[in-house]
Amino acid sequence: MKSGAVVYKGKYGATKQYAQWLSGDLELPCLEADLVAGQTLNNFDYIILGSSVYYGKLLLRPFLVKHLEVLKHKKVFVFISCATPDSDQREQKRISKVNIPKPLQKGENIFFLPGKLDLKALTLLDRTLLRIAAFFEKDPERKKVMTDGVDALSKENLIDLDISVRAFARATH
Repeated sequence: MKSGAVVYKGKYGATKQYAQWLSGDLELPCLEADLVAGQTLNNFDYIILGSSVYYGKLLLRPFLVKHLEVLKHKKVFVFISCATPDSDQREQKRISKVNIPKPLQKGENIFFLPGKLDLKALTLLDRTLLRIAAFFEKDPERKKVMTDGVDALSKENLIDLDISVRAFARATH
Protein backbone atom coordinates (compact mmCIF):
# COMPACT_ATOMS: atom_id res chain seq x y z
CA MET A 1 0.00 0.00 0.00
CA LYS A 2 1.21 3.52 -0.80
CA SER A 3 2.15 5.95 1.95
CA GLY A 4 0.48 9.30 2.41
CA ALA A 5 0.08 12.27 4.72
CA VAL A 6 -2.47 14.95 5.47
CA VAL A 7 -1.06 18.48 5.41
CA TYR A 8 -3.32 21.39 6.35
CA LYS A 9 -3.54 25.09 7.07
CA GLY A 10 -6.60 26.78 8.49
CA LYS A 11 -7.54 29.76 10.57
CA TYR A 12 -10.54 28.96 12.78
CA GLY A 13 -10.52 25.18 13.19
CA ALA A 14 -12.73 23.61 10.51
CA THR A 15 -9.83 22.61 8.24
CA LYS A 16 -7.88 21.20 11.17
CA GLN A 17 -10.92 19.15 12.21
CA TYR A 18 -11.31 17.72 8.70
CA ALA A 19 -7.57 16.96 8.59
CA GLN A 20 -7.71 15.16 11.93
CA TRP A 21 -10.75 13.11 10.88
CA LEU A 22 -9.01 12.09 7.64
CA SER A 23 -5.80 11.32 9.46
CA GLY A 24 -7.61 9.06 11.91
CA ASP A 25 -9.78 7.30 9.33
CA LEU A 26 -6.94 6.70 6.88
CA GLU A 27 -4.26 6.15 9.55
CA LEU A 28 -2.02 8.85 8.10
CA PRO A 29 0.16 11.44 9.81
CA CYS A 30 -1.51 14.83 10.19
CA LEU A 31 0.92 17.70 9.64
CA GLU A 32 0.48 21.43 10.05
CA ALA A 33 1.72 23.05 6.83
CA ASP A 34 3.83 25.69 8.57
CA LEU A 35 5.86 22.91 10.23
CA VAL A 36 6.47 20.81 7.10
CA ALA A 37 9.72 20.90 5.14
CA GLY A 38 9.90 19.94 1.47
CA GLN A 39 12.12 16.98 2.32
CA THR A 40 9.37 15.56 4.52
CA LEU A 41 7.01 15.50 1.54
CA ASN A 42 9.46 13.26 -0.34
CA ASN A 43 8.68 10.47 2.16
CA PHE A 44 5.14 10.04 0.83
CA ASP A 45 3.58 8.67 -2.36
CA TYR A 46 0.58 10.96 -2.04
CA ILE A 47 -0.37 14.07 -0.11
CA ILE A 48 -3.80 15.23 1.02
CA LEU A 49 -3.69 19.01 1.27
CA GLY A 50 -6.33 20.89 3.23
CA SER A 51 -6.90 24.61 3.33
CA SER A 52 -9.45 27.10 4.43
CA VAL A 53 -10.37 30.09 2.30
CA TYR A 54 -9.79 33.55 3.68
CA TYR A 55 -11.36 36.32 1.57
CA GLY A 56 -11.09 34.27 -1.59
CA LYS A 57 -7.54 33.08 -0.97
CA LEU A 58 -6.39 29.65 0.15
CA LEU A 59 -4.29 29.91 3.28
CA LEU A 60 -2.26 27.02 1.89
CA ARG A 61 -1.38 28.83 -1.36
CA PRO A 62 2.12 29.97 -0.26
CA PHE A 63 2.88 26.36 0.77
CA LEU A 64 1.70 25.07 -2.62
CA VAL A 65 3.92 27.53 -4.45
CA LYS A 66 6.93 26.91 -2.19
CA HIS A 67 6.73 23.11 -2.52
CA LEU A 68 5.43 22.90 -6.09
CA GLU A 69 8.51 21.08 -7.42
CA VAL A 70 7.98 18.22 -4.95
CA LEU A 71 4.17 18.21 -5.10
CA LYS A 72 3.91 18.04 -8.88
CA HIS A 73 5.61 14.62 -8.75
CA LYS A 74 3.15 13.27 -6.18
CA LYS A 75 -0.48 12.28 -6.30
CA VAL A 76 -2.16 15.26 -4.66
CA PHE A 77 -5.66 15.51 -3.25
CA VAL A 78 -6.88 18.95 -2.18
CA PHE A 79 -9.74 19.69 0.15
CA ILE A 80 -10.96 23.22 0.59
CA SER A 81 -13.00 24.09 3.63
CA CYS A 82 -15.16 27.14 3.01
CA ALA A 83 -18.59 28.69 3.18
CA THR A 84 -19.02 28.72 -0.62
CA PRO A 85 -22.08 26.54 -1.27
CA ASP A 86 -22.00 23.62 -3.71
CA SER A 87 -24.55 25.51 -5.79
CA ASP A 88 -21.88 28.14 -6.56
CA GLN A 89 -19.72 26.07 -8.93
CA ARG A 90 -18.47 29.22 -10.61
CA GLU A 91 -16.95 30.57 -7.39
CA GLN A 92 -15.46 27.17 -6.53
CA LYS A 93 -13.77 27.04 -9.94
CA ARG A 94 -12.48 30.57 -9.46
CA ILE A 95 -11.03 29.72 -6.05
CA SER A 96 -9.30 26.66 -7.52
CA LYS A 97 -7.96 28.44 -10.59
CA VAL A 98 -6.62 31.47 -8.71
CA ASN A 99 -5.10 29.58 -5.78
CA ILE A 100 -3.91 26.18 -6.93
CA PRO A 101 -0.83 26.14 -9.19
CA LYS A 102 -1.67 24.81 -12.66
CA PRO A 103 0.30 21.51 -12.35
CA LEU A 104 -1.86 20.58 -9.33
CA GLN A 105 -5.22 21.58 -10.85
CA LYS A 106 -6.82 18.20 -11.43
CA GLY A 107 -10.51 18.75 -10.85
CA GLU A 108 -11.26 15.16 -9.84
CA ASN A 109 -8.82 15.55 -6.94
CA ILE A 110 -10.18 18.86 -5.59
CA PHE A 111 -12.91 18.61 -2.99
CA PHE A 112 -14.88 21.53 -1.59
CA LEU A 113 -16.12 20.83 1.91
CA PRO A 114 -18.68 22.91 3.75
CA GLY A 115 -17.00 24.78 6.54
CA LYS A 116 -17.86 26.59 9.67
CA LEU A 117 -18.22 30.29 10.31
CA ASP A 118 -18.58 31.08 14.00
CA LEU A 119 -19.02 34.84 14.16
CA LYS A 120 -18.11 34.90 17.86
CA ALA A 121 -14.74 33.27 17.15
CA LEU A 122 -13.70 35.87 14.56
CA THR A 123 -11.21 38.59 15.33
CA LEU A 124 -12.63 42.09 15.50
CA LEU A 125 -11.04 42.90 12.14
CA ASP A 126 -12.48 39.78 10.48
CA ARG A 127 -15.93 40.45 11.96
CA THR A 128 -15.84 44.04 10.69
CA LEU A 129 -14.68 43.05 7.19
CA LEU A 130 -17.38 40.38 7.06
CA ARG A 131 -20.09 42.88 8.02
CA ILE A 132 -18.93 45.21 5.26
CA ALA A 133 -18.87 42.37 2.72
CA ALA A 134 -22.35 41.24 3.85
CA PHE A 135 -23.69 44.75 3.34
CA PHE A 136 -22.68 44.64 -0.34
CA GLU A 137 -23.53 40.95 -0.95
CA LYS A 138 -26.45 40.50 -3.35
CA ASP A 139 -26.87 36.71 -3.09
CA PRO A 140 -29.32 36.07 -0.22
CA GLU A 141 -27.82 32.66 0.63
CA ARG A 142 -24.28 34.06 0.91
CA LYS A 143 -25.53 37.13 2.80
CA LYS A 144 -27.27 34.90 5.36
CA VAL A 145 -24.06 32.95 5.99
CA MET A 146 -22.14 36.21 6.41
CA THR A 147 -24.62 37.65 8.89
CA ASP A 148 -25.68 34.52 10.81
CA GLY A 149 -22.69 32.21 10.46
CA VAL A 150 -22.87 28.54 9.58
CA ASP A 151 -21.73 25.19 10.95
CA ALA A 152 -21.79 22.55 8.23
CA LEU A 153 -18.83 20.61 9.60
CA SER A 154 -19.48 16.87 9.40
CA LYS A 155 -17.37 13.77 9.00
CA GLU A 156 -19.84 12.69 6.31
CA ASN A 157 -18.55 15.51 4.08
CA LEU A 158 -15.31 13.52 3.69
CA ILE A 159 -16.86 10.41 2.12
CA ASP A 160 -15.99 11.17 -1.54
CA LEU A 161 -12.44 12.25 -0.67
CA ASP A 162 -11.94 9.21 1.55
CA ILE A 163 -13.10 6.86 -1.23
CA SER A 164 -10.77 8.51 -3.78
CA VAL A 165 -7.76 8.36 -1.49
CA ARG A 166 -8.37 4.73 -0.54
CA ALA A 167 -8.75 3.72 -4.21
CA PHE A 168 -5.46 5.39 -5.08
CA ALA A 169 -3.62 4.00 -2.04
CA ARG A 170 -4.67 0.42 -2.92
CA ALA A 171 -3.97 0.69 -6.65
CA THR A 172 -0.74 -0.66 -8.04
CA HIS A 173 1.23 1.02 -10.78
